[in-house]
Amino acid sequence: MEKKHTEVNSHDSSLNALNLIETDLEVKAFIYQQINDLTPYLTADSTVMVIARDPDEAYKDDTHVIFDDESKNEPFKFRIAIILKESESSLEAEGFGDDIYDAIRYAKEALSVRLSEIQDEVESPQERLKAIQQATSNSQIH
Repeated sequence: MEKKHTEVNSHDSSLNALNLIETDLEVKAFIYQQINDLTPYLTADSTVMVIARDPDEAYKDDTHVIFDDESKNEPFKFRIAIILKESESSLEAEGFGDDIYDAIRYAKEALSVRLSEIQDEVESPQERLKAIQQATSNSQIH
C-alpha cells in the first residue's frame, strides 16, 4: 500500500516544498513514479511517506553528508525524505537539491541503494547461483 504524507517545519523552503508536493500535479505524478520504482521492495503492509523538511536544519547537524557541500555557498532549497514503514520499523533516506525533482529523485535513489544492499545481505550468493542455474536449465534451445 502506497501512501503520501507531508510534514512541515517552519522554514519557507519547507513550506514551498510542502505546497508543491500537495498541490502541483506534476510533482505529485513524479513522486508516484519514484515510489513506483520502489515496488520490488514493498509488501502489502508497506507505507511510503514523502516528507518536506527544512534544508537549513541539515547543515546544523554534522551527521548529514550532503554531496557537493563544498561547492555551494548556501544550503540547497529542497530537502525531501522518503520513509518506508513496515510494521514497527522504518527506513528513510533524504535527498537535497535546488530543484524539487532532483531532491525527490536523490532521496529515492538513496533509499533504493539501501534496500538493495539489505536484499543482497539477506539473499546469499549460493541462493542466487542456484536460481540462475535453475532458470538456465529450464530453457530450451531450438
